Amino acid sequence: MRAISTFVLAAAAIMATALPAAATPPVGAAVVVQPQGRLEARGAAVTVPMRVMCQNGATGSLWVQVTQNVRGELAIGDKYTPSVPCTGEFHKVDVTVVSRTKAFRQGVAFTSATLNVYLPPDNSSVVEEEREMMLVR
Repeated sequence: MRAISTFVLAAAAIMATALPAAATPPVGAAVVVQPQGRLEARGAAVTVPMRVMCQNGATGSLWVQVTQNVRGELAIGDKYTPSVPCTGEFHKVDVTVVSRTKAFRQGVAFTSATLNVYLPPDNSSVVEEEREMMLVR
């Protein structure tokens, strides 16, 4: 009887250590790129309006890229924003993206946004949105 009890306890201990730990739920986060961006300084830059949301207590950073075909050549710019508000509510954030190649023009551009969120001690999340955006003066 004692041997069976020892065997059952040993088997239970092995099963407990073999089972994976409960998965940490993802950090609440969202990013929404608005449908219209504003040209700045004769197309040298574009202001990209967006709404971001990340869980209260987290820290968030945002990376935005704008690409546009301008007469067969690409106008490309990107911008890293190291800190966005994380309160659990949506916040309006305007990101000004400067072109690294040629000037942006009125018309359609492709925009992508990546929101990286970290919630201590070891929980993180990445959310992305990609869409066409109309650039206007």
